[in-house]
Amino acid sequence: MLGLMVDAFSQIGFRLNNGLSVVGPVALFPKTVLSWRVKSVADINEDSLSLFYLLEPKIDLLILGVGDKGTTVNTNIIHFMKQKGITLEILPTESACTTFNFLNQERRYVAAGLIPPYNLSNTIDDHLRAQRDAKTLFLARHDDD
Repeated sequence: MLGLMVDAFSQIGFRLNNGLSVVGPVALFPKTVLSWRVKSVADINEDSLSLFYLLEPKIDLLILGVGDKGTTVNTNIIHFMKQKGITLEILPTESACTTFNFLNQERRYVAAGLIPPYNLSNTIDDHLRAQRDAKTLFLARHDDD
């Protein structure tokens, strides 16, 4: 069985491959998801990261999804986690979800701290899906007449 993976995210939270929807920031592990008590990247510090370095067995890699592209974090946390023996990858949330899913699928012992993004960009898939859904809705309503 595959571990937990992120199927979708929004400005509100995350939907996982087990059907669970989680509101707000999350601490995600291969088989566990927890609410992560941070409101923004400003709250990411040694205390808020303790959940990730106190675990046994120790994780190989912590992926931080910090919301939108261009969001920065205090660089002291990189050095702090290195001292704890954990590699830290800091990415926009979209990339962090993809990276977590990939490494988790490879059975790496990885964790992610994910903050929902403020801004979401639409892809061509989003537009095509919306057009398909609109046609389906129109056809269904037209058939009822």
